[in-house]
Amino acid sequence: MVTFARFYGMHVLLLPPATLLLIALHVFLVRKHGVAPAPGDEARPPQQFYPRQAFKDTVAIFVAFAILFTMAVTARVPLEQLADPTDTSYVPRPEWYFLFLFQTLKLFSGPLEVVGAVVLPALAILALILVPFIDRGRMVKVTRRTVAMAFVALAAIGWTGLTTAAVITTPQQARSVEVDYSAPTDWMQLSPEEMAGVAYFRQEHCITCHAIGEQGHNVGPDLTRITIHKDAAWMIQHFKRPSVMRPGTMMPPIQLSDQQLNSLAAFLLKLNPDNATALDNAPDFAAQGALVYQANHCGSCHMVNGIGMKLGPPLNGLAKRQTRSWVEEHFADPQKLSPGSIMPPYRLSQKDMDALVSYLFALE
Repeated sequence: MVTFARFYGMHVLLLPPATLLLIALHVFLVRKHGVAPAPGDEARPPQQFYPRQAFKDTVAIFVAFAILFTMAVTARVPLEQLADPTDTSYVPRPEWYFLFLFQTLKLFSGPLEVVGAVVLPALAILALILVPFIDRGRMVKVTRRTVAMAFVALAAIGWTGLTTAAVITTPQQARSVEVDYSAPTDWMQLSPEEMAGVAYFRQEHCITCHAIGEQGHNVGPDLTRITIHKDAAWMIQHFKRPSVMRPGTMMPPIQLSDQQLNSLAAFLLKLNPDNATALDNAPDFAAQGALVYQANHCGSCHMVNGIGMKLGPPLNGLAKRQTRSWVEEHFADPQKLSPGSIMPPYRLSQKDMDALVSYLFALE
């Protein structure tokens, strides 16, 4: 934590003023010496920074800002789970533009790590800085600056090669569940029955008539309003015979079993204005996995989010304890991996198996 605090302090307190200082120095030197002439224009009077170069810089900054703004609005980059030092299945990797440096560290181990982490990168940066002093030839077109181009080409080849090697040698993640932690994750706290209710709610297209917060339509009442909530028994009867429970309603009967209707009622009773948006973000794999969980009565032996029985181990944090292949094999043959277990084998389809394991692996 101390290291992270120091890096954060450096980024916030030192880098911004250093950047502003370099920008100010750059502008000062341009104003003092003028804009560097293009090859062949050396005999012409030097160009002034203002207004021509200032206008070009302003346009370039605006274009860069517009691109960044557009990407920030349109390209969603999901956050991962909070760092957990006890999770040995997670494979940490830096961002792609730092992979070359990460790969360099693999070439040097133990006391030699400082060579790959500090010495070689420093020598590479120093070489690029010295290029203008080494290539002192008369100013010509860039394509004819062979020494400078050779340095740039070598740097590009080295960066590309190391980055490619790092990508190729990246181990497969033990967990293949993609969860966007930048979006609301209240759905993780739902019981399996309530999560199954999310699946039935979507399956029956309830959103076409009912509103949930800012989503849906107002043909029927807003289901997040606590004042309209009844108990589960009343809601199940309402699902079966809407016109009897509410004369004059246009709602058709819902053709689900009592157990399924109970799951739907449990989900609706959980709704309120504060969690409506978060619950709407529940991924489909979690809803489908909860259906498989409920259909196979897993809660008769296991607990999820504190709901269920304690005959078997709790399933929260399963991804930190076992691999996906182990869990799938355990479902197929519990006695093989857990001798003496009372858990029966489950012959699930691959689709149901993927949904169930993905749901369990998403639970913290």
